[in-house]
Amino acid sequence: MLQPDADRKLYSPNSAARALDVSRSKIYDLMKSGALGYIQIGSDRRIPIEEIERLAKHGTAKAA
Repeated sequence: MLQPDADRKLYSPNSAARALDVSRSKIYDLMKSGALGYIQIGSDRRIPIEEIERLAKHGTAKAA
């Protein structure tokens, strides 16, 4: 299962890809489609740990 850093709340797309064992391009595809939530900080995108955990547990179906 996902083992996040204890204090880490936001992940870069690269870090999220490593945590989920998928490609970086898959992470960007998921963000573009809306299946993976993220926040924009300037030109950078960061993925909240809750989104990574949700995706790891439930897949790409967004919770209603």
